[in-house]
Amino acid sequence: MLPMRAALPLLLATALSACSPAQAPVASAKAAEAAPAAAIAWRQGDVDDAFNEAAETGKPVLLYWGAVWCPPCNQLKAGLFKDPAFIALTGKFVPVYLDGDEEGAQAWGERFGVRGYPTLIVLDPQRNEITRVAGGNDAADLTRTLTVAASRRSAVAGTLATALSTPAKLGAEDWQVLGDYGWEVDANRLAGQREAGEVLRQLAKAAPDAALQRRFALLALATAEKPTTPPTEVRELLQAVLAQPTEVRRNRELLGYAGANLVKQASAGPASSNTLGQQLQVALDRADAERGNRADDALSRALTEVSLARQQQPEGALPAALVQRVKQRVTAADAAATDAHARQATISSAVHALREVGDDAGAEALLLAELKRSEQPYYYMPELAELAEKRGDTAGALEWLKRAYDGAQGPATRVQWGVLYVEGLLRLAPDDAPRIEQATDALIAELQAQPSGYHQRTKQRFERLAVQLKAWGGKHQGAETLARLQQRMQQACGEQADGACRGWLS
Repeated sequence: MLPMRAALPLLLATALSACSPAQAPVASAKAAEAAPAAAIAWRQGDVDDAFNEAAETGKPVLLYWGAVWCPPCNQLKAGLFKDPAFIALTGKFVPVYLDGDEEGAQAWGERFGVRGYPTLIVLDPQRNEITRVAGGNDAADLTRTLTVAASRRSAVAGTLATALSTPAKLGAEDWQVLGDYGWEVDANRLAGQREAGEVLRQLAKAAPDAALQRRFALLALATAEKPTTPPTEVRELLQAVLAQPTEVRRNRELLGYAGANLVKQASAGPASSNTLGQQLQVALDRADAERGNRADDALSRALTEVSLARQQQPEGALPAALVQRVKQRVTAADAAATDAHARQATISSAVHALREVGDDAGAEALLLAELKRSEQPYYYMPELAELAEKRGDTAGALEWLKRAYDGAQGPATRVQWGVLYVEGLLRLAPDDAPRIEQATDALIAELQAQPSGYHQRTKQRFERLAVQLKAWGGKHQGAETLARLQQRMQQACGEQADGACRGWLS
């Protein structure tokens, strides 16, 4: 994950209990059957057994991929996963929670093509994907999507193929599944070799109703690396969506994180940008009021407002009233997050907001206070390292990165935070070759302790580190160091099937 400032609702997860709390004895079997479940009956990490049960019962598998430190995952546990109606809905599935630090979890993540925490995937007993959704989406959206998916047995890939070839064959439910799919985080998984933006544009043309056409068009714009749609078309699309409260609610998360960029794409100049930005803010205000004026929503809107303000005056100072409003909303969000899961879901966003308005001191104070409260204090330390580095405290930055690595828990998490530490050494202490080699060697030892661990996020982190190590070696006469590390990695890989592991640094 990391750094936290990059959070596009970033897409990371929380550990959930494998079994429900002990229940009081009931008077009869009939009474036991009638009693509502107190918690989701997650199978903890046992994916094969979940599919065995699915084959016996005919139920689909609900696979939840997460990690204990992930903010949006903790948001799920703080809210949706406690909702009695949602708990009851999960009874239609075989629910399995796969924590990213479980043994074999990264291999499963690679098999199912999961990119970020949290992700929820519905699969039939034969392991065909029915749908997937980003866990950071609105609770109502998730509930609607999973309610439909509970009774489906059609693979989403087949539904997409039909939509692109013979769209008239699809029914309303098929189109709903495609509209609810987690395009924001896993567009390439479903698009395959095709460019995701082009697939979404085709769906926008083929969808049977205007609201769904606009949703696909928004998704296409939000996922495009190099937007090519004329500003007038973007403006007409955005104005049409913002004029419909139901569509704003349906696209609330998308408009929140991509809204300012969409306004930028739609604007021919500062005046039109300002007008459209105001329309966006009004629409978000209205949508959030309808779901209870939550403190985290208010903070999200403030961040959108900051992004819009910076578009108006890229080099100018933010209005004092806006800065004060952001600080007030940070305070409110901090106060509203009263349990551990809610705080893990809130604090990184609050820190990001303070840094966006230039209050690094306030951000650091909030982080330091949270270290004393959090069950995963290591999660916040790389942000403290970034703040130290920004003010020129190299030693302090490296100390925070090392403390984060030392405190990280779980094999995949330790690799992720360990890579951050080595990257910090490469950046801040490039002449200290012994320290770089020692830290990287320790990281390789983490991998050696994981049978078949070179998969998904762990593999991605090592590959990213290899690029930086080779660049460092070329500039700092590090050829001998890299040769020793490569040999050590080959030993650590052992019999792992992935040839990329043994070829690391080559």
